[in-house]
Amino acid sequence: MLLSLLILLPLLFGLGLTFIKHNRPLGFVGTAVSIYLFLYTLFLLFTNTPVDLTVIAPWFKLGDVQAQIALSLTGLGAGMVLLTTLVFSVLFVYFYTIKKNYSNTFYGLLLLVFGGLNGVFLAQDLLLFYFFWEIVLIPMYFLIGIWGAKNTRISANTTFFIYTILGSFIMLAGIIYIGFQLRPESFLLADVVKQTSSIGNMEVLPWLFLIAFAIKIPLFPLHSWQPAVYKTSPTPVTVILSALMAKMGLFAVVNWLLNMFPTISPNTDNLLYLVAFGLIYASLIALTTNNVKKIVAYSSVAHLALIFMSLYTQSEIGREGAYFQMFSHGIVVMGLWLSLDYMQRKYKLTDIKSISGLAHIDPWIAIFFTLFGLANLGLPLTSSFIGEFMMLNALYSYNPILCIMACMGVILSAAYTLRLSTAILFGERSNLPKKKQKFPKTLYLIFGFISLIILVLGIYPSVLFNLFQN
Repeated sequence: MLLSLLILLPLLFGLGLTFIKHNRPLGFVGTAVSIYLFLYTLFLLFTNTPVDLTVIAPWFKLGDVQAQIALSLTGLGAGMVLLTTLVFSVLFVYFYTIKKNYSNTFYGLLLLVFGGLNGVFLAQDLLLFYFFWEIVLIPMYFLIGIWGAKNTRISANTTFFIYTILGSFIMLAGIIYIGFQLRPESFLLADVVKQTSSIGNMEVLPWLFLIAFAIKIPLFPLHSWQPAVYKTSPTPVTVILSALMAKMGLFAVVNWLLNMFPTISPNTDNLLYLVAFGLIYASLIALTTNNVKKIVAYSSVAHLALIFMSLYTQSEIGREGAYFQMFSHGIVVMGLWLSLDYMQRKYKLTDIKSISGLAHIDPWIAIFFTLFGLANLGLPLTSSFIGEFMMLNALYSYNPILCIMACMGVILSAAYTLRLSTAILFGERSNLPKKKQKFPKTLYLIFGFISLIILVLGIYPSVLFNLFQN
């Protein structure tokens, strides 16, 4: 039951907050649950508690193949669970301290997403993995559709629903084929791999899983749902989408796709060229658009594409660099979104021309936002530099042309990040109060905590590498 608590606790409290009517906002419940699970995860990971693989019970059969309730907290899954509990803790504390009172249903749906994400990262049974994959999507649909921006939420949510349900059905078709045609002993990862490992990764079956995971990451050209959804969603939902849900797709590539279909095809380079083109394309859009949310959204598309390319080199340095960057990107992008939320609420920031000269009247948000921006472009001594350097190294060894294309994305990342921060923070003051503004005391702690993680991982990355190797 050690691992099931990471799933059951947020699911139970989430159902309670969603369906029990109460006039008082109960955001503190989500805050308490997320902080407790963050500390609980640290206890499990750093006290040598035996949580490698727990088969709790048989679940049900698909044909003759037994599905199991099987959970594991090791390797990349351990890092992703730690990231999930950390991000939700910071999110709930941030919105609780700034007294942004959403309804209890909103908090309940967030906790349902929390439990589903932990389930995705812990599940070691293919059907159980799919079950949690779907659990995450249902509350996200309502969070976007009800609390998104009024003018755009319906169209954005419709696009999100079409893409995600399409990906889910395609993956389900692959699971059914495995169950009824390949007939492994069970749906446990090890048993499935015995039946699928000889299938080349450019045959039809691997594509069913790849398309589903590519939609979730998202990868070009299946990314078109993402910018509109990021733009219309409330900040907590946007943070979860970019910091965590995108990692669902990347984690699935590592834990399921590359394990089930490890054979590299000569045509794999064609796939990676397409992804690399998408990386450059997204970076160019981020460089030319003025909307701040779209800049961060397309920045995420580019960074996640680089991580995917590194994973597909199937080299040790590429894999370790990608793992590290998945965690780092979640922390950095959370810092960017929360600092933009602060500026939007206080100074009505919507695009890079809305305000300018913010550093003159609110120097602390300028300091924090600059640090998050420098981490986003991979400055040495920040967490993003370590993973980015390793991934480019892996790509150069695998295919120098792909490495050159990735480097173009890195250069463009520096360009659009500096363009964003320079336009907002420096120059003559425009559309801002004349007097210096007080920076909230609680935000010193929240943004300072995020900054500390970025700097610690940039200076002492071994703490994270050791976690992934367990």
